[in-house]
Amino acid sequence: MSTNQNIFPQAVTAHPGQNVIIIVYKIKEVEQAEERIKDFCDNFSAYMRSMLNRFPNSEFSSTIGFGAKAWERFFAHLGTPKELAEFIPITGDKYTAVSTDGDLIFHIRANKMGYCHEFASIIEMKLGDVVESIDETHGFRYMDGKSIIGFVDGTENPHVDLDPFAFAMIGDEDQDFKGGSYLFVQKYIHNMQGWNSISTEEQEKVIGRHKFNDVELTDEEKPANAHNKVTNIEDDNGNELKIIRANIPFANTSTREYGTYFISYARSFATTNKMLQNMFVGEPIGNTDRLLDFSTPITGTLFFAPSYDLLGEMAGGDD
Repeated sequence: MSTNQNIFPQAVTAHPGQNVIIIVYKIKEVEQAEERIKDFCDNFSAYMRSMLNRFPNSEFSSTIGFGAKAWERFFAHLGTPKELAEFIPITGDKYTAVSTDGDLIFHIRANKMGYCHEFASIIEMKLGDVVESIDETHGFRYMDGKSIIGFVDGTENPHVDLDPFAFAMIGDEDQDFKGGSYLFVQKYIHNMQGWNSISTEEQEKVIGRHKFNDVELTDEEKPANAHNKVTNIEDDNGNELKIIRANIPFANTSTREYGTYFISYARSFATTNKMLQNMFVGEPIGNTDRLLDFSTPITGTLFFAPSYDLLGEMAGGDD
């Protein structure tokens, strides 16, 4: 492995984007798959530069990530990130965080859907005959940054006085994979009829914030099972643990499908996993996230997003 300290991470802390495409693939069991996947790794940074050179005002970015099975299949000679494994379902008394398959993920962002489509088309051109789609979701920025259920999103991400890279990027604790990130995704479907049937005041208690101005409820106002309370976690020394999250609205109004695509980038997947444990099992047990009364996850997959440096090594085969 390279010992170069000038690590160039992927754009995991980039702007959420006005438009988003997330594609999860399974890599086929075909002879040419390894060559094509490694060639794509080798050229990924060039594809990024090409898009940004062609469309300099697009706010374009894309992240590529690999699931545990794909990593073991193609890159085991490089070792394995300490926390990369298949996601284990989290089952509580009322709710379950399901685990679903995924070998390869692309998180594509831009200020116009056309730019997202352009890059998705490049992926399909380069990899189409060695991958098959498990899920493709098209998301959008809704009402100046609100989730599909009407509340401002991204409030809990580190801002201003905190370095987002410190929460999103693997550091010296796993030197061979420094600059990478654990990328976890869940696709949620919302019961909008049920959600809209409760009052604004009750919705605010579910989320833990006021709907109109995004001001957090006081400790006296906020129930123990409010979403932003159960997902607020600390280490043993009382320091708050954070992740970089993107909650992406998507909808198909004619089929009444409304949802949120949750993406977490984290230095340690244990942080994300602890948040999920609190939501689905409860801390204490039974104090589960009230938002799950209205939101059901239908996917759950863990990936590793390598640095650009490591992508180059991944392309090189056995060193």
